[in-house]
Amino acid sequence: MRWILGLVWIAFIAYALLLAPGQSPGNDPIFKELITMQSKEPWLLTVFSWLGIFPAVYACMLLRTSVKERGGRVPAWPFVILSFGLGAFALLPYYAWSSSADRSSGYGSLHFGRQRESGIGRVATNKLTHVVLLLLTLGTACYAVTQGHPDVYMEAFKLSAFVHIMTIDFVLLTLLSMIGIYRDTEVSRRSAAWTAAGIIPIVGPLIYLLTLRRDIA
Repeated sequence: MRWILGLVWIAFIAYALLLAPGQSPGNDPIFKELITMQSKEPWLLTVFSWLGIFPAVYACMLLRTSVKERGGRVPAWPFVILSFGLGAFALLPYYAWSSSADRSSGYGSLHFGRQRESGIGRVATNKLTHVVLLLLTLGTACYAVTQGHPDVYMEAFKLSAFVHIMTIDFVLLTLLSMIGIYRDTEVSRRSAAWTAAGIIPIVGPLIYLLTLRRDIA
């Protein structure tokens, strides 16, 4: 798994830099409209906003406890912070680096219920945090579905390199959330069947977090 994720990361970078179709951000009016939140297409605004919500969901999964680093375990917080600007570009190396031996050096054997939570951990475990993120996701989804035009989004996908890459980024974040949930089920001693929830972008991981018992969250 480590090498597969590493290769996907390298391929994603190469594709974004060399092969992505459409205008570069410097010459792309769609990019400028999205950055200033002035785009008139709801689907574009929604997917762009989801790329801000998704890292917050990963933060809830990865930073919800304050635990001592053991052995080769890779700290998640630098990658989570970077993911707010880089998305899957930041999280792919974390999941690749923390695979196999790094996780087995202590990650799976920690008793989260006995750990003292940090301030970030308390925010990450707070059900209100998860509910707010879920409402934001569902609200923006409703806005896109009722007001948006998918054909306009698909046209932007072809014409704008930024929209093209952010769409692929969103797909990769969705697939990575399945890995994230699976790893968390090992720690929380929950059924691995929860992994399938990750196929529902953002909503699936949030439902998983909302159903965690407080003593193992």
